[in-house]
Amino acid sequence: MQLFNHPVFYGFLLCVTIQLIAWYQQKRTSNADSVDIAWTFGILICAVTYVLLVDAPLNNVIMVMIFPLTWYGRLLYHLLLRYDVNHEDSRYQNLREHWSEHTQLKFLTFFQFQAMLSVIFSLTAYWVLTSPEVSSTQMVFAALLGLSALVGVSISDHQLHKFKKNNDSSQVCDIGLWRYSRHPNYFFEWLHWFVYPILLWHSEYFWWSFLVVAVMLLFLLKLTGIPFSEQQALKKRGQAYRDYMEKTSPFIPWIPKQ
Repeated sequence: MQLFNHPVFYGFLLCVTIQLIAWYQQKRTSNADSVDIAWTFGILICAVTYVLLVDAPLNNVIMVMIFPLTWYGRLLYHLLLRYDVNHEDSRYQNLREHWSEHTQLKFLTFFQFQAMLSVIFSLTAYWVLTSPEVSSTQMVFAALLGLSALVGVSISDHQLHKFKKNNDSSQVCDIGLWRYSRHPNYFFEWLHWFVYPILLWHSEYFWWSFLVVAVMLLFLLKLTGIPFSEQQALKKRGQAYRDYMEKTSPFIPWIPKQ
């Protein structure tokens, strides 16, 4: 019975509920972009739940209020601004075509899988709250790294948004940070996860936090991040994007090849 009275279990129930609502919105509008919004909102809700239910040192609570609350609050705002009920992301358009039979059942499973991921990626917040008090040195280093990642991802998103607004969809964004990485937004999203090993130094969860970093990297590089994005980019931009791939680092910002 203790399992059902655990903060993480409450977070799990909330994420499942949020994704059910998001799936119903998808079913009603034929737009699955709501899954990304629900995934981000799920992490936020879990973090808030843990803060309310766990008796933690003040420094640890402050760090969770910044990571992940501020971080994913920014991402949620970005996704809500980008959401267009009449235009579904090409990733989900492809899934819809691929899942020609029992489509809604498959989408429901996919949405609930995202609920699981929200809980998994929220565990770092729970670990911080249940660990010994974070020192001021840890807070400073975590804040500096997190701020650098936040600036990087914000600049990346702004540059891409501005480019799309002023250029044809067949053109490749290779300005600013996008000159040095094909996915600088993903890189800085991943970079921010190193905040948690800093905060969990001397904690029993220290090495577990690196596992979360590795899982996020796996998703970005091999599963839901870069592979889908580049597949769609090649369809839309063809040889122009192949040329871009030839000279530009796929992930970590680096000097482009001549």
